[in-house]
Amino acid sequence: MKSFVLATALVAVSAFSAMAQQSAPVALSSSIQSQILNWVPDADLSNLTNSQYARIVTLFSKSENLRAGEDPAGQVKVILNAQ
Repeated sequence: MKSFVLATALVAVSAFSAMAQQSAPVALSSSIQSQILNWVPDADLSNLTNSQYARIVTLFSKSENLRAGEDPAGQVKVILNAQ
């Protein structure tokens, strides 16, 4: 019985994790994509998670985040490598 409960719990957690990591429903704007690809030419923007999408949009929503001293390219790399 314990094995069944444990297996059920693992399946539920896996399903929730898969839903949380779904690809972002909307693509980034072409201007944001272009800027990211200027900074990180090999960036893969095709399968962003909802979280990655939100963090990138937040980064680009404030001009002070995009100043050279803030290392926006580094921030984009961190966001893209986060799962």
